[in-house]
Amino acid sequence: MRRERLSTRPSPDARHDFLVELRGEPLPGVRLTLRLVPDLLVPDPASVVAYLAEFAGFGDGLEALAVAILDDVNNELVPRWVEVAVESDAPLPHRVVIEDRQPTWDNPSLLGRLRRL
Repeated sequence: MRRERLSTRPSPDARHDFLVELRGEPLPGVRLTLRLVPDLLVPDPASVVAYLAEFAGFGDGLEALAVAILDDVNNELVPRWVEVAVESDAPLPHRVVIEDRQPTWDNPSLLGRLRRL
């Protein structure tokens, strides 16, 4: 049900690697940064808002939240590369980052710039 909230549209040009970055708040006090290099599909930003609302009441911790979002994005968008970062300041500063990529995709130049952002 949750994944169905993520709607997509065709990439404007699948020949090029470009970065999409979306930010949101899946839970009160929890910040999400979703960065991805699309393949054939890009996310509809409005649908991401509805998708994040599905996490209301999620209480399994930031690690489980990051994994759930990564799995959903991988299943619905099949990006070339994706990074999910979730963070909270309470009760202690806590940040979880997870990434994945298609097995045959690599763009060292782009990934090098991303690490400096």
